[in-house]
Amino acid sequence: MTLSLRTLAKKALGITSWNSDEHQSRLITDPKTIFDVGANVGQSAKTYRRLYPHADIWSFEPFPATYKTLCRSLNDERFHPTALALSDRISKTELNVGAASITHSLLRRETDTGETIEVQTDTIDHFCWTHGISTIDILKVDVEGAEERVFKGAREMFSRGAIRAVFVEVYFRPVYERMSLFEDLNAHLNRFGFGLCGLYSLNSSGDGFLSFGNALYLRHAESNRSERNGHDRSAGMPYEALAQTGT
Repeated sequence: MTLSLRTLAKKALGITSWNSDEHQSRLITDPKTIFDVGANVGQSAKTYRRLYPHADIWSFEPFPATYKTLCRSLNDERFHPTALALSDRISKTELNVGAASITHSLLRRETDTGETIEVQTDTIDHFCWTHGISTIDILKVDVEGAEERVFKGAREMFSRGAIRAVFVEVYFRPVYERMSLFEDLNAHLNRFGFGLCGLYSLNSSGDGFLSFGNALYLRHAESNRSERNGHDRSAGMPYEALAQTGT
């Protein structure tokens, strides 16, 4: 039997998969609730529906024209397209319009068109509280540099171990103004007991250095750090109390 060079390399390095879909389907079995944050036109929603036919998929996309396309991407009762930008606060804010729909962001970058639109933001903690969602099995986040804002808006869910896995776009060098890079997101997730399982779709710049890619994190089974050790005074507080403290 002849093995391909790719297969031999994977065997030598001990890598079971370089495909994020395959890796997620193997590591995350039977998810009930998936959050697709930064859904664009439904690319990830379609993938997750193929991988997990019975999961509830909540897809969040704030840009009106893109949201309309997202709504047509799937046609089943467990698909929930939502016209919101998830972030670290509940407010109206400006969305910077990029040269392509996949580059719209709450953050600025040099290649923006200069146009902005006003969009509604919400937090994961508040959205889950108002919609009766107790757990998120997969939190997929691709929001063009504003990923840590999404994580900050999920502090209560993270603190009580209500998020099982995170699949997030990561950058290794800045593209957007005041964006968080891979090491920042990695540290944030580590604090809540998540470990890095894989890096995928890695892209390099012209100088050979890594630019961006995707990362998969799983929560360690024994981890419940924030609540148990009292690292965060707001951990375990009901959402109403969090809202009153302005955290």
